[in-house]
Amino acid sequence: MLYSSMSKNTGYEISKKDIETTVKYLKSKNLPHSIKDAKKYLSFTANLAHVLAHQIVDDEQSGKIKKVKTN
Repeated sequence: MLYSSMSKNTGYEISKKDIETTVKYLKSKNLPHSIKDAKKYLSFTANLAHVLAHQIVDDEQSGKIKKVKTN
């Protein structure tokens, strides 16, 4: 585990492989691609997924959307 605060907020722990893969992805998109950039990108996307998952649950519970089937 390289970035422990992620696990406290989202349950996701950034691995060395995640960082290496993200650096390659960012580079392929002509974006800044340092290790720090990769960590920021992974942190942002993990947090975004976490927030969106909460929004889906809230929308299901309020009746705004139908329950999402998980199986």
